[in-house]
Amino acid sequence: MHNFFIKVHYFVQKNKLLSVAIALLFLLVFGFFASKIRFEEDITRIIPKNENADVAAKVIKQLNFSDKITVILEKDKKGSIDDLTETATSFIDSLKSCEPYIKNIQGKVDDENIQQTFDFVYQNLPYFLDENDYANLKKKLTKDSISQQVESNYRTLISPTGIIAKDFIVNDPLGISFVALKKLQQLSIGDDFILKDGFIITKDESTLLLFINPKLSGSETEKNTLFVEQLNKIKSDFNKVNSGKVTLDYFGSSLIAVANAKQIKTDIITTILVSLGTLMLILIVFYRKILIPIIIFIPTIFGVVTAIACLYFLRQTISAISLSVGAVLLGVTIDYSLHILTHYKHHNDLKTVYKDITMPLIMSSSTTALAFLCLLFVNSEALKDLGIFAAISVIVSAFFSLLIIPHLYKPKTNSEVPKENILDKVAAFSFENNKILIGITCIIIVFSFFTFGKVTFNNNLSELNFIPDDIKKTEEKLEKRTNLTSKSIYLAAYGNSIEEAIQNNSKLFDRLSAEKSENKIINFSSIGGIVLSKEAQLEKLKLWDSFWSSNRKQFVQNALISHGNAIGFKPEMHQGFYDLLNQKFEILSFNDYKKLNVLFLDEFVASKNGFYTITSVAKVSNTQRDKFVKSIDSQSSVLAIDRQQMNETFLGKLRDDFNSLVNYSFVAVILILFVFFRRIELVIVSTIPIVLTGIVTAGIMWLFDIQLNIFSTIVCTLIFGHGVDFSIFMTSALQKEYTTGKNEMATYRTSIILAALTTILAIGALVFAKHPALRSISSVSLIGVFAALLITFIFYPLLFRICFINRVKKGKSPISLRLLLHSTLSFLYYGLGGLVFSFLGKVILFLTPAKKEKKIMWFRIIISNFMKSVLYSNPFVKKKIVNNYNEDFSKPAVIISNHTSFLDILAVGMITPKMIYLVNDWVYNSPIFGKIVKLVGYYPVSQGIEGSVEHLRDKIEKGYSLMIFPEGTRSNTNEINRFYKGAFYLAEHFNIDVLPVYIHGNSEALPKGDHIIYDENITVVIDKRIKAEDKSFGENYSQRTKSTNKYFRAEFNKLRLEFEDENYFKNKLFLSFLYKERAIISEVKSDFLINKHNYFKLNSYINSEAKIFHIASNYGQIDVLLSMQQSKRKIKTYIADLEKRDIANSNYLVQKYSINYVESIQNTIAENDTLLISDANLNVELVSDYLNNFQNIILFNSSNLLPKFEQISFEIISKEDKIIVLKNKISER
Repeated sequence: MHNFFIKVHYFVQKNKLLSVAIALLFLLVFGFFASKIRFEEDITRIIPKNENADVAAKVIKQLNFSDKITVILEKDKKGSIDDLTETATSFIDSLKSCEPYIKNIQGKVDDENIQQTFDFVYQNLPYFLDENDYANLKKKLTKDSISQQVESNYRTLISPTGIIAKDFIVNDPLGISFVALKKLQQLSIGDDFILKDGFIITKDESTLLLFINPKLSGSETEKNTLFVEQLNKIKSDFNKVNSGKVTLDYFGSSLIAVANAKQIKTDIITTILVSLGTLMLILIVFYRKILIPIIIFIPTIFGVVTAIACLYFLRQTISAISLSVGAVLLGVTIDYSLHILTHYKHHNDLKTVYKDITMPLIMSSSTTALAFLCLLFVNSEALKDLGIFAAISVIVSAFFSLLIIPHLYKPKTNSEVPKENILDKVAAFSFENNKILIGITCIIIVFSFFTFGKVTFNNNLSELNFIPDDIKKTEEKLEKRTNLTSKSIYLAAYGNSIEEAIQNNSKLFDRLSAEKSENKIINFSSIGGIVLSKEAQLEKLKLWDSFWSSNRKQFVQNALISHGNAIGFKPEMHQGFYDLLNQKFEILSFNDYKKLNVLFLDEFVASKNGFYTITSVAKVSNTQRDKFVKSIDSQSSVLAIDRQQMNETFLGKLRDDFNSLVNYSFVAVILILFVFFRRIELVIVSTIPIVLTGIVTAGIMWLFDIQLNIFSTIVCTLIFGHGVDFSIFMTSALQKEYTTGKNEMATYRTSIILAALTTILAIGALVFAKHPALRSISSVSLIGVFAALLITFIFYPLLFRICFINRVKKGKSPISLRLLLHSTLSFLYYGLGGLVFSFLGKVILFLTPAKKEKKIMWFRIIISNFMKSVLYSNPFVKKKIVNNYNEDFSKPAVIISNHTSFLDILAVGMITPKMIYLVNDWVYNSPIFGKIVKLVGYYPVSQGIEGSVEHLRDKIEKGYSLMIFPEGTRSNTNEINRFYKGAFYLAEHFNIDVLPVYIHGNSEALPKGDHIIYDENITVVIDKRIKAEDKSFGENYSQRTKSTNKYFRAEFNKLRLEFEDENYFKNKLFLSFLYKERAIISEVKSDFLINKHNYFKLNSYINSEAKIFHIASNYGQIDVLLSMQQSKRKIKTYIADLEKRDIANSNYLVQKYSINYVESIQNTIAENDTLLISDANLNVELVSDYLNNFQNIILFNSSNLLPKFEQISFEIISKEDKIIVLKNKISER
């Protein structure tokens, strides 16, 4: 993959003008489409949609009660109620300067409104009366009652107030309108207020309230800032003038929103600008280039423009909140530039930089992008926008970082080593080797495992608002005076037409009325009893018509005329009333109701896009709140606008989705890691720090009592991104160390530290902000970055080295997860089986009804089959027994076998149960196997065989064979070591045969010192007996020892030639390169598949004990193959390519065999007998002075060098395919 970017880099260098033109054209085209996109400012788009949230969002959008500004005029010690009303009047007059921002002012009732209200109620009386009213009215419609009413009207008319009351009395002599007018009290929330000079004043006459309805919503902070400034100026002036009498204060969402906006700007100016300035300074000093701050942003610009343009084609709009949150998260894209810059600064070699950085950078951007794309599974438009925007941005930014940054930054090429700065020194510190840091990290991780699940999610958005102290005091004052803010619950009845909404509101009104009568609520305000549906109006008209029968109308008219005549009233005085009784009333439309200003229907009714809401307010106690809200939620087409309930409706789904998103993202990251690593082991190990970062972050959050909220949840994606990035880059560093043996972690640490600094200084600095939301974001990001660094720098290197590097350093093969699991299961089975037989063996023998010797023989058979089952517990290890001479073990013998592995005991044990092992004391006294060993009659010989003769004689006489490993101990390779005499002494002493048993494959299946069983072939070959009377092997046991040793070696070598084909060491070779960089593994595998036949043949041309000087250009695979084929060979290899030499030298097999990689040819080429050349590009002049020292020269894949060797004293003795063997004509060693 890196080769592509190297080619593009050189193309750009050769065609600079064309490349710049293409880049500018790209920006222009995508910038053009990006400029066409529409920004959606609706904050509710971030809320995940579901049925409840959809309705709630639609309702919230068009309710404007929260935008109302409450004006509080409070009487001071020297003030009076008249001062309150006078100040209120003056205040209303002063608001003329704010007319562009104010829709209307409520809290003052004008005389014209009173008359209008009376007229409306009078003209529509049937709609304001209910059955109770008619029942009361019926009682008043008697001659006596009417007579008293007429007299009362007369007294009123002749009183001073008669002028005002005249119209009311003439038009409504029975006062029915006043009964109807009482219905308007349903718009009041209670009896806490009185009316004074047309103003609303609290009963204690201490506070006057006015309500300003702004034209702009509270969220339009930029325009509202000017409005709030003018209001504050008016407040300041009034409080100065009326000092000691009246105090003026405001409370409302517009004020809070403006305060929030101001505080955010202040926080950003005082913290972000300073911190970003510091960051820029650090980068300039570190990279020694003043344009670095500009350079690192260029790829991000390409990413953002491309992402917005793509969103234009996909969705035509983008949520503004998504763009703002995405901008914060795009700090990750700057990190890509920093990684490239840091590696370029340290290596100063373009190809090395691309080779080191391309893969981790592409992995990092891919995992981050895929994690963000998981937001598409959330049913939230804003979060979907964020997912698409962030995913495209990080991918494109990473791509352009690789294309652009190496052209814009050139590190100094002077030979002087630059002085280390503080950052370099910190990065060079070996965090993972510091015991104190390791201890602290372990404590934090363990602590976090117990606390991370205790972190809670804060649904209350109001706690994330910044509310200045003066507004807080005003809120407290308002709560104390009115209780409106703490105990009022807004209820919204909704429908897809105004009629449907009115019907639903009427049902709500009936329910509220019932709950009030049952004392389930304190009071309520609703237009439900006033603004009636058509159906309800018809019902009201039926009541009116049924009540006002012709007889009753005539009776009332006659009574009013007769009693009026007695006083002096004219008969036609109440003609208007008589006409009203005979009037045919029409059904009122909603627009008819809207004409009545006193109803303030704009405050209760709202509509948008054919969706209508009607608002009511219920006043409840704190104990009634939860039960009431739940009961309202059960009613269809009604929504309770309760802060706690709304937060749960809106954010509960987001919280739940966040948990799912974590799972989706984690799976996505695992898939991407697997695509790049192709090894589940690397994926598992590299995801552990990602998981731990999340756990430690949450654990520390709990420790400091920091809750998750909607904003910090989104920032968690940044932490997740950092955790993934840091893990990937540290994996690259550790994999490079594992591949080459060189520790280059300091370079990777530097880039990671710089990436962390961008977050700490850009976002973490907001911890000093006063705004709660900004503080929350910064706190979580700081803890997350700290956790990521802690895990990445201390825990992860330890984990990686334990899993991969340490085994290789100890000379052991890398292992796969499957090998580990199968080996562990096999050994567990072996160990548990051993324990079971050890503790139950005696019981089994005691309970078995048979002779002792027979019982022991049965027990031996069980143990023999158990040993066989252990070998067969691993299906990937192929087992085979070869018994060409049909040995039945009926006759005692001394069985001898080569010993390279712990599995040898099991391999021999499965061929016959009629055998006595001579074992070491540690086996005989083992707590696991000791009792079995003793039960089956195995015998310890650590102190020598001579003292064991008589004991063993008894076993031999009973027909048992003796099993001895004559080498005495396990060998490290498949070579047969010198035999000790003990076995042959016993054979001579007891005059029994020697039976050779060859075990092939165990040295590869389970090497000495290892605990992993590898996928190899185990073959047990039973040879013919060496008879006791056969003197060809010697006259005494000493001679027979040497002869048998020689014979055993020869026969075993024949078996090796038979079993070890060209693919035999393939698994070992490939395992030795396991977990190294993918390109290397691919090259080694490809090379082996092409050359395996010639590698196998090469072995036959080189002496088994040869001293080889090898000039190569590969990764050492020829050396390890030659050594595995013949372990006594001594190989010195020179590889000109330093990286390849380091890779070859880091192979674990180098420690196991005599392989040495040298830095030069001149000082190490002497004292070798065979020169092997596999580097076709070798300059022969480098070795020409030393050629006569060699007896043989072998050219492998280097036939182009043959003419140069033919010109000197070498002749061809073999030329086959890719192998040419030359012999020195002069030197005959």
